[in-house]
Amino acid sequence: MEGRGSFSPRPSDYSSYPTPSHHPGDDADDELDDDDDRSERDHYNKMMFHSELFYGEDSENTSESSSGRNSPAPSVYSYHSSIDGSALLRDLHGRVLNSTSERYALPADVEEHGRLDLQHEMLKRKRNGLFFAQQAVRRALAPREGLERAALDVGSGSGSWLIDMAKQFPHVDFLGIDLAPANLNMTPPPNCRFECDDVNLGITHYKNCFDLIHISCVTPGIENYRKLMDEVAECLRPGGVYLTVEGDMNLHDEKGDLVPELNEGVPARGPGNDNATRIYTMLQDQGPIWKTIGQKVIYIPVGPWEEKMSDKDRYTSELMRQNFLRMIQSVRPLLLSFGYFEETVDKWSAGAMDEIENMKNKYYVRWLFTWAVKPGKPT
Repeated sequence: MEGRGSFSPRPSDYSSYPTPSHHPGDDADDELDDDDDRSERDHYNKMMFHSELFYGEDSENTSESSSGRNSPAPSVYSYHSSIDGSALLRDLHGRVLNSTSERYALPADVEEHGRLDLQHEMLKRKRNGLFFAQQAVRRALAPREGLERAALDVGSGSGSWLIDMAKQFPHVDFLGIDLAPANLNMTPPPNCRFECDDVNLGITHYKNCFDLIHISCVTPGIENYRKLMDEVAECLRPGGVYLTVEGDMNLHDEKGDLVPELNEGVPARGPGNDNATRIYTMLQDQGPIWKTIGQKVIYIPVGPWEEKMSDKDRYTSELMRQNFLRMIQSVRPLLLSFGYFEETVDKWSAGAMDEIENMKNKYYVRWLFTWAVKPGKPT
């Protein structure tokens, strides 16, 4: 979609029309009816089928399957850049990671993007749509003469959220930026594009360019999250909306209390994890830069262990369990890079997967959805 990116003041050598992954679910609506409960199992079965295409029933990572370029579907547009995609990727302990920044240490391969697809579907179902603060978002993105609406997704990952939003708001230009190319099994909508960039280098070249900025699950990879928040405010137009989504990287028991013995090792996963729980406070500290701020906290069971769950809640909690199981595999390269013996990591992984698969204990993961609206009326 060259020529449409009026909000991008500089051409990017890292523009990506990426490579294959699965994007589950139907075209997103902002509201999902409770009547959809009856179809949750069908959605989940379809998703697990596609997930097996990525992992196999007894999956083992190989250099071929971990290249980040293989997929059940042929590439629709492998990579479009003056710099080959391999320059942005590196192999680490059998997985593919970005080579741009060592701070964000989770993989960037097809397997990881498949996990992010599951996570996207889980969050979409849990909040009955793609975002909270619906009135503010719809007002900010409402079409008006004289100025094309634009939205930015920081840490766009597999591209699921961005593509769903682009379908729901076809009059808005959507830009997703991440450290590595997304993996798509479809041509993105014409109002949706992706670029590779490191937001730690700054985003103020997008000053006053966007009506909506969405940042999801990237806090460990951000060097100075408060600085990023200040830059987000600069990049939003009057009346613009800032949306964030973060899991707090901790397990909670059935009463909602932290399970300390399971969370002691969380800081080892990378710096910046505590920022996930501090975003609302940091928004308050920014003062009158925001007209309104809000937050919704949701606890999602790791597996369908709660009594009298609806089909929808069972489906969502099962997705949380599958997401968690895949996360165990995703952190393996990071743990090995910290110097842990392979036998130690494999033993821990096997024990953790057994506990989660068989729901030996009842756990929640806490998710924080935070938003802020900039003063002024959308122009």
